[in-house]
Amino acid sequence: MTKSLVLVALSLAVSLWPLGAAAQSQAVAQATSSPAPQSAFDNKWHSSITPYLWAPGISGTLVFRHPALTAPGLAAINVSTGPSNYLSFVNSGGMVAGEVRKNAFDISADLIFLNMSNNGSNNVTITGPLGNVEIPVTASVGWHLNTTMWELEPGAMVAHGDAGDMIVFTGVRSLSLKSSASWSFTGPIDLVPLTGSDSESVTVTDVLGGIRGRINLSDRWFIPLYQDFGFGTSNTTTSQFYGGVGYAEHWGNLLLFYRQLYFDQNSTTARARGLELNGLTLGATINL
Repeated sequence: MTKSLVLVALSLAVSLWPLGAAAQSQAVAQATSSPAPQSAFDNKWHSSITPYLWAPGISGTLVFRHPALTAPGLAAINVSTGPSNYLSFVNSGGMVAGEVRKNAFDISADLIFLNMSNNGSNNVTITGPLGNVEIPVTASVGWHLNTTMWELEPGAMVAHGDAGDMIVFTGVRSLSLKSSASWSFTGPIDLVPLTGSDSESVTVTDVLGGIRGRINLSDRWFIPLYQDFGFGTSNTTTSQFYGGVGYAEHWGNLLLFYRQLYFDQNSTTARARGLELNGLTLGATINL
């Protein structure tokens, strides 16, 4: 396990210890050899909250513009980082999900905020006048990316039993990207400025649909699964997948799974092209 994942696990354990201890103390009187799961169809409202930590690797292309270049005048910067140096890229972040259900009705929400930056060497392609000249160079580039994403997904449980359950849902995903970059490199002075900078904000809202659920392996162990696809403004496509392992307790569930989020504006001049975040997620679902 990499150093960053060890730090992620330790920080989550420390932050959730008071909640877990309080929930356990309330459940001592009714503790048994296995957790007492809530009935899916007991005509009562059930809710939960899931704080979690996600350490994704990031890959993709951020497109920037410089006024000294004639149209389209683009600089495409390849952005990438992995979990091994993830903590050095992250300035701040927060992640939490929640769920409310009654009988077959279910609605879930998710909120992610990431503030990331990096300074170093990147592969950059400069597109010259009218897109007729492309110059690949290695440049000294500093980039900064703020990402805020929220999802709201009402759905219905279409299958439930000892083997697990499945929920079919539709919903909305909103993704806001605020990116900026500055660069310095050598090149043809009459075509490309030696230094440049640019910043831009974009918000994309998608309509999405998908399925989520779990496969029970025993009274305590289970496999959580999720898959969605979204289509939105500016010809944008998004998708998200996760799968892993969960362990049931009286107060909720412990979760460890792999998560992948893909975002593409499907245009050579769009701000973000083929932006992908993927990596391990560690969280705890707390029944309220």
